[in-house]
Amino acid sequence: MTTRTVALAAAMLAAGTVSVAAQETCGGFYKVRPGDSLSLIADKLYKDVGQWTAIYRSNIDKISAPDAIRVGQSYRMPCINGLPTGLKGGTPVEKIEALAAEPAPQVDTRTAQVQREKAAEARQQGVDVKLLASDDFRPFTNRMQMSSGLITDLVNRAFVANEDTGAHKFYWVNDRAAHLDPMLSEGMVDMAFPWKKPDCEADAGNALCTDYIYSEPMFEMLVVLFTAKGSGVKYAGEADLAGLRVCAPIGHNAKGTSARYLSAVGARLQQPASAEECFSRLMAGSADAVAMNEFTGRIVAKDMGISQAVELQLSRPLAIESLHAVAHKDNPQGQAVVDAFNDGLAAMRDSGEYLTVIDKHMSSIWAGL
Repeated sequence: MTTRTVALAAAMLAAGTVSVAAQETCGGFYKVRPGDSLSLIADKLYKDVGQWTAIYRSNIDKISAPDAIRVGQSYRMPCINGLPTGLKGGTPVEKIEALAAEPAPQVDTRTAQVQREKAAEARQQGVDVKLLASDDFRPFTNRMQMSSGLITDLVNRAFVANEDTGAHKFYWVNDRAAHLDPMLSEGMVDMAFPWKKPDCEADAGNALCTDYIYSEPMFEMLVVLFTAKGSGVKYAGEADLAGLRVCAPIGHNAKGTSARYLSAVGARLQQPASAEECFSRLMAGSADAVAMNEFTGRIVAKDMGISQAVELQLSRPLAIESLHAVAHKDNPQGQAVVDAFNDGLAAMRDSGEYLTVIDKHMSSIWAGL
């Protein structure tokens, strides 16, 4: 809380020309003006050009491409590190500070009475929901992070929001290769998360399409290229990818949109088990670029101490990929579990809880980078 509150206070003091009333909010809505670009808006509002991706991700439903924003459109600006201040529709500072101070919700908790009733009913009906995740996908799933990660928080809250579901329990297995098969396929668990949904229209025979049930999307992210500073590697279009040695960790990109795109345009795809291995290859010169969602890539590079040695190719994303929960079609309650989750997620969106959770995690994630 201290870091966020100090950052917010500093940002408010710096905005000397904004009225006192306006300074009491963070985030809000910005109307695009002539000459604006996402980078210019990010620089103006967040004092950081790189935050254009946060604006893009928060308004994907309105922005068809990063370079295709339209004058007069109103974009939602999330509150990140206390900025921006003074916009219409912003969140009161008191509410932001209260959210920051609020203890992280514990996975699998409810009021004692509701928990007892639901657990008893679930045991009688045999509908306990077993949920599967791993620690290797920060900031989305990791037990060392707030609420065990952004996506874990959403999954937990979605099941709590649907009052018709029984008890749910999280299992953590860090070997992601075992999640879909055999753990889901053999019914050891009911639902795994987060996974990317293949393009089933283009690849209808893919077992990931024929054998699995996908939830509604929980979160959309930009997949970008990370390159070594000074390498001269640039990505502005498909022609730049032909022959490029691109490393995409199999746990994050296997059969995903970005992996298919890279193969289709002639990139020489490498798929080791971990993100760390990809960045090690980048630093050793055995890979020219790493393809990964921007958040996981930034976090891994920071933890490896190489943030200053890599750069993001942000002129255009490789792909926009959504994260889903998934169940197996052979599980007798697979469809019911996914339906229950979708209902809970819809309830969160309707109540505003979904955006509150996203903003809280995004603010914490960006503060840590």
